[in-house]
Amino acid sequence: MAWQSRLLPVVEGDISGAEPLMREALTQARRSVAERLAQGSEAADPKALADAYGRLGVLLLLLEVENPADAALRNAARLQPLEFRWPYYSGYMAMLAGNTDRALADLRRAQEIDPAYRPLEVHLGRVLLERSTLADARAVLEPVASVAGLSASADYYLGQIALLERRYPDAVDLLTRSLEADPKALGTHYPLAQAYRALGQDALARTHLEQFEMIVPFPADPRIVEMKGAVQRSIPAFERGLEAVRKGDYRDAERLFGEGLEVVPDNAAARISLARTLYLTQQPEAAERELQRAVATDPSQALGHLLLGVLALNRGDQDAASVPFTRATEADPRQAGALFYLAGLDFAAARWAKAAEGYRQAVAIEPALGPAKLLGVVAAFRAAQSSEDPTRQALAALTELRESVPQDPQIGYALVCLLCAAPDQRLRNPEEALSIVDELLQTIPAPPLQRARAMALAAGGRFEDARALMRETLSAALWGASNAVVDLIKEDLAAFERNALPEPWPVGDPMLSPPPLDATAVFRDYPAVDPY
Repeated sequence: MAWQSRLLPVVEGDISGAEPLMREALTQARRSVAERLAQGSEAADPKALADAYGRLGVLLLLLEVENPADAALRNAARLQPLEFRWPYYSGYMAMLAGNTDRALADLRRAQEIDPAYRPLEVHLGRVLLERSTLADARAVLEPVASVAGLSASADYYLGQIALLERRYPDAVDLLTRSLEADPKALGTHYPLAQAYRALGQDALARTHLEQFEMIVPFPADPRIVEMKGAVQRSIPAFERGLEAVRKGDYRDAERLFGEGLEVVPDNAAARISLARTLYLTQQPEAAERELQRAVATDPSQALGHLLLGVLALNRGDQDAASVPFTRATEADPRQAGALFYLAGLDFAAARWAKAAEGYRQAVAIEPALGPAKLLGVVAAFRAAQSSEDPTRQALAALTELRESVPQDPQIGYALVCLLCAAPDQRLRNPEEALSIVDELLQTIPAPPLQRARAMALAAGGRFEDARALMRETLSAALWGASNAVVDLIKEDLAAFERNALPEPWPVGDPMLSPPPLDATAVFRDYPAVDPY
């Protein structure tokens, strides 16, 4: 009662889903707080009580129980109002959780206490970038871009700012400098590839994309090292495994998930996480064995079934893949990824109506599945055998899609091709098609878009110009485009030689087909609702 007016209550959140070791650590941390509170407000040592609250707060944050964690850290700050680490830890964890409002407020408070602590400026710049206040972020990051230990991270975020501001040469310079300072931060390759692609340097873009892994540069931050060291003994193996995954250290994550499973071998979700680390350390057979064990232990683990389907699909066994994908949807009818892959199997087998419905269901659950929207339109069009009404519907759907993502090359490509060679000539509009494709070609001068431009020229009666462009495109495509694209260009050129238009959406067109499977990306990036 003596503390009622001074401190916030730290409610006991639901930690039933936490593994036993974490629950034990939290129980000990709460007991430590309670013992010090029981001493009374006059006898208690404010520093010891603040440390106890801080330890409890960090453990709660690791479990993402944000409100109790926030209360615990704010109590620590009330007991030690001039102690830098409490608002700093809170701001750092809020940043990782994506709570930019709280992260900004706490980091600003920490900066008031110790304005000389430079690593804070990198985290603050990241938060401001995530809030899209680019000028403020740049102003914070530029002064630390030359500080040893901070330059790689500062340049990484400054490069992203330049990319968003379409200052592509600056983005290349900044991201290259970041990568030179921290070559192990393979995540820098992705924005660098984006910058090169925007500059039309596709070969360099592909080179960097091939090297991409989700490992971003992290500033040298003694305070965060201190915090992690202080709670390390209380963080159970699974949580430390997740932290290793966030850092891209999959070998260490494999070890830690294995240690945790020795304690709780029936934790199927954790076994799936172990399987993911095994795959990412080039052990696909071991990964499959762990996934099979996980779904045998708990058949409701939809993610385990989905990843088994991905392994089968990666081997090229589409029939085998359909079984675990179907089981994933049975375990969780809202498993959008499994619906997407099942629709892809139907698409590949020319089961157009079924594929269209599958894509529709996937998008209804996860609107961010961009390829599913386009592929659903293509499948529905083919299912209806290209009669007038489906063509009108496809044109309307593509126009709406393009309004939401005007720079998407696949949507623009599909719309241009249909405007040029729609089965009903009354629905063709070569002038609009040429306008759309010319806009896209300004930033993405790829062979498929050159093909679409040639179709627009031919649809407008300029067959000689279309033939010349296709010969030029074919010559360029022979040096790097896929065989499917080269064959498509050859077929179009033959049609133009006859003064005829090709089909708008031929089966086998890579731009109108499901994207190639990247199993590594799925195992690395697919979200796990419950990773253990």
